[in-house]
Amino acid sequence: MYPKWQKQRFYELHLAWLVQGPRGYDLLFKVNPYSLYKTREEALEAAKALVRRGTLDQDPKVGPHKAPALLSPEDQERFLVLLESGKAFLPLDRYALLGEVAEVEERLLHRAPFRDPTNVLHSLKGLPVRLLYTPLNDPEAESQELAQGVLTLSPEGLAVGAVHLALPPETLVEGLAYEEAFFNLGEGRYYLYALSGSTPS
Repeated sequence: MYPKWQKQRFYELHLAWLVQGPRGYDLLFKVNPYSLYKTREEALEAAKALVRRGTLDQDPKVGPHKAPALLSPEDQERFLVLLESGKAFLPLDRYALLGEVAEVEERLLHRAPFRDPTNVLHSLKGLPVRLLYTPLNDPEAESQELAQGVLTLSPEGLAVGAVHLALPPETLVEGLAYEEAFFNLGEGRYYLYALSGSTPS
């Protein structure tokens, strides 16, 4: 296994507004987009920068929601102190701010040309996969499943079931090792997804 294919340890920052319902608190909206940081300290610094704004509106990348409550300087400090322990819950009237810095293991997106042995297609070789195709010139087009089966590779290309694709050596292959790969070829974009239960952790 190439080091680039291995899962790496990161810290994920979650911030969300909750609203009190009949059975406790329910999610109102997630504040920040999916965010990974190399260290716990970096995640806490990012949280501090967001919280110190005073208004924790939803990031436009996530949605259009406005914060249901303002955080006083005291609320900000209390929340950040709680978050340093890993998880914070700050009730504010009928709302609450929830925060968490969670340790996670994730594979990062890897890019390499087809000729490179580290391209992620090699991590899917011998595994059952789905092969999908989407035309590049039609933004309305839906992906079509071309085949399901075991992925085989050769220096000239790949095969899934009865479908064979010739890939030039310089074709850029992107994806997450053991999970998915995608590349452009001709007028289309091809996606390969490992079928559930076939990937190592």
